[in-house]
Amino acid sequence: MTNEIKEKLEAKVLEFNSRINDEPSFSKKIEGKNRSICICITDGGNYSTKLDNLEIESFKETEDPTADVVVTASSEIIIALLQKNIHPIKAYMSGDLKVKASIMDMLLLKGLF
Repeated sequence: MTNEIKEKLEAKVLEFNSRINDEPSFSKKIEGKNRSICICITDGGNYSTKLDNLEIESFKETEDPTADVVVTASSEIIIALLQKNIHPIKAYMSGDLKVKASIMDMLLLKGLF
């Protein structure tokens, strides 16, 4: 399951960075925002990245789950979110997804998921 998550996260990084390059309105929302993001998988590892200078870095495994934005869920929920098989709000409201972030950072996450 871990390789599948890594592959899907990397695909999202490429998609996110393409949107920044291809969609001026999206890049305008991201401009000036520098954030660290950690995806904590309850039945797996933690993956962190940084958004810096209008680019998001590749996710890397980490032992340190602290970040500006922390998303916690099972591998099943993370994969469903990345495949857009479940809406983030539904997962959040059901308690399957936990997010520690400011409101502005939650809107930023919307662009990733």
